[in-house]
Amino acid sequence: MLKYFLLPALLMIISCGTPDGSNWLIKTSTSEVTVSEAGIIWDELDQSERALLLAGDSPVGDFVSALGRETMILHEISNDRYLHSPTIEYMRKCWVRSASAKAYNDSLSASVQGGITATDLSNYRELLGKIVWYSSTAREGAGPVRLPDLPWDLAFAFDTMTTGSTVEIEGVSYTLDSCITSPEKLIDEAHPDTDRVNTFALSSLTQSRVNRNLLSLKTEAMGTFSIDSASVLAYCAHRDSLEDRTELAFWNNGAISAEEFDGIVAFIALGQSNAASSPRWVYRNLKNQAELIIVEELYSRIYPHDYADIQQAANKFATDQAYELLFRHNVTNSVVITDSMVIEAYSSMDSIPMVPETRTFISIAASSTVCEEVLARLNSGDSLFLSNYSGYSRFLIHGNNLLSRPVSVSELPSEISAVLFGLNEVDTGWYGPSEIDEDLFIAYRLDQIFPAHPTPFEKLRESIRHRLLIHCEEQRTMEWICELERACNLQINNGILGDLPADPSSWSDL
Repeated sequence: MLKYFLLPALLMIISCGTPDGSNWLIKTSTSEVTVSEAGIIWDELDQSERALLLAGDSPVGDFVSALGRETMILHEISNDRYLHSPTIEYMRKCWVRSASAKAYNDSLSASVQGGITATDLSNYRELLGKIVWYSSTAREGAGPVRLPDLPWDLAFAFDTMTTGSTVEIEGVSYTLDSCITSPEKLIDEAHPDTDRVNTFALSSLTQSRVNRNLLSLKTEAMGTFSIDSASVLAYCAHRDSLEDRTELAFWNNGAISAEEFDGIVAFIALGQSNAASSPRWVYRNLKNQAELIIVEELYSRIYPHDYADIQQAANKFATDQAYELLFRHNVTNSVVITDSMVIEAYSSMDSIPMVPETRTFISIAASSTVCEEVLARLNSGDSLFLSNYSGYSRFLIHGNNLLSRPVSVSELPSEISAVLFGLNEVDTGWYGPSEIDEDLFIAYRLDQIFPAHPTPFEKLRESIRHRLLIHCEEQRTMEWICELERACNLQINNGILGDLPADPSSWSDL
């Protein structure tokens, strides 16, 4: 948490009597942090956070200053608007679901992999290279799927069937719709190493069996899964028109409301673009979240202690998200960069960056012999044949076979740039041939010069806006922190800092 609010220390260190761990170090109107508690917090910092503090001129001062600010921030977010708001609570639940699903998948993978036998690997190698499409009475269709990734009874049945044939296994009828078999020679060439084939087979078998296990679990638990299409369409079109408690999806023992899906959308938005206005996107994520909830419930029953650890880790995630929300409300959303501010910043610049000189040129690219013949004809005044050739492709302007785009002196090969950028506009003769690649030469001549000039405002607009935004946010952050200090009555016990050990990790033992 300290990583968001590490600011230069403002403390004056004054010596006093030898303090002990119970002495208060930081006080606000609602809380107190003792010396020993500060030492514990130091020990729990991430290595990167601790390294950042130690790199400063005053590690102890920086740490205590940042801890004081964090104490205020924690008080600010510990309310129904932030840490305990519905959105943050549901984001926290999403984090727990994702972590639980990954942990269960890892555990299941380890268990499944341990049960794979040498016979399984041998069977996999035997069926390697066969891909099938099939349909069954249990589902409309499946595939493409590697034959050895199917249950062995079904895989060996398909291996002996012709396209269109049907087989019944455990009361379910399967029809082989199509099959592709790779030539054995191709398989041998692609997988000459038996150990590598076994590694691939082990991984593939593990994943396919885990997927079947999870699919069976989800299918059974989501037998009555249903989505309220009308509510989803309303959610996508105009979210505010829908009540928070309206259920968008429901199944045997669960449901997802519009309010909960707000949190799901916010959580997904941390890693990908938000497409909550698309019904198809909403349908897909409602089903995915329902499946995650089912896996989470199973994981919590089988591994209660590990699940408790995930819940604890989720608290830090929720706190971090509440920090971000608080910062947006008090800093980001209050900073507005107007066009007039950008124009004024541009006008007041001490010096405007220059656009370097660029030039365009016409070229012919060919072999050395051809280039020399072309140059001879060009120098004799015959230029009608130029349309039969193409120029230096790396720099050609779109839609023109001979004319380059404007290029700077640093973009061209040194031999060419030295000549081209030494010419005046009246120098229109041809030069070369110059080698640019093995047996590839160019003949070229100057076309037009674009002198160096100040960068236009439009080219700098966004970079200026970005710099202003950073500056204004930093300024607003300092103002906001000062406002918090006054509101929370922040006090730091400067009198004992000089007598504390220089290493905060020893404070917890005082």
